[in-house]
Amino acid sequence: MRYSRQIILDKIGKKGQQILCKSCVAVVGIGALGSTCVQLLARAGLGKIILVDKDKLELHNLQRQLVYNEDDVGKIKALQAETNLKKINSEIEIIAENITINKNNIDQLKESDLILGCTDNLESRFLINEFSLKKKIPWIHGGAVKTTGNLLNILPGEVCFRCVFSPVKNFNETADTVGIINSIPVIIGALQATQAIKILLKKEYEKDLIYFDVWNNEFNKINVKKNKNCPACNGKWEILK
Repeated sequence: MRYSRQIILDKIGKKGQQILCKSCVAVVGIGALGSTCVQLLARAGLGKIILVDKDKLELHNLQRQLVYNEDDVGKIKALQAETNLKKINSEIEIIAENITINKNNIDQLKESDLILGCTDNLESRFLINEFSLKKKIPWIHGGAVKTTGNLLNILPGEVCFRCVFSPVKNFNETADTVGIINSIPVIIGALQATQAIKILLKKEYEKDLIYFDVWNNEFNKINVKKNKNCPACNGKWEILK
């Protein structure tokens, strides 16, 4: 049986697997982080996965974006990831959206049980945060650059992304500008997938901000709290206007 090793795991079991098989997760950004997340979730038997990405695969992406291979260079990431994931698990539903997420089309994610933010675009992260708060959909932020990564679970009524992070003008620290070691997005992506399973199964999830530096072997959990003056928590949308 495909999921037998998850079913005998006491953390999941038969009932947990049934929940996973009926769940819908949207993954925004099918690059290094998203590439790891979607593979793990597809293999775990998530019933429906929505893939959101506008980019085409470039040769340098293969250094860290594990769902693709050399034959995929030049192809649209979302569509090719859909093709490759169906070869991994033909039993699940996969929807590919070849779009750049913005305030006019993000409503396509409203049926999701959970959203994984795997983009390196800061504005997209704030957009997902506002949308998730508005629709009361949990989401998981993941970020990775150079040798470091971070993760934050954001659930309705709890601390949100805007509580912790402020908009930064001229933010340009991405893999394109400062580089990235290929192990850190795999680590953070795996953590995102694990937290996603926990949240979908209504298990205890991580409430701290996780920070990991793979080069220096530093792992930290940072206690974060709701900001009573947070505009997003108070419904003062800065992007979803």
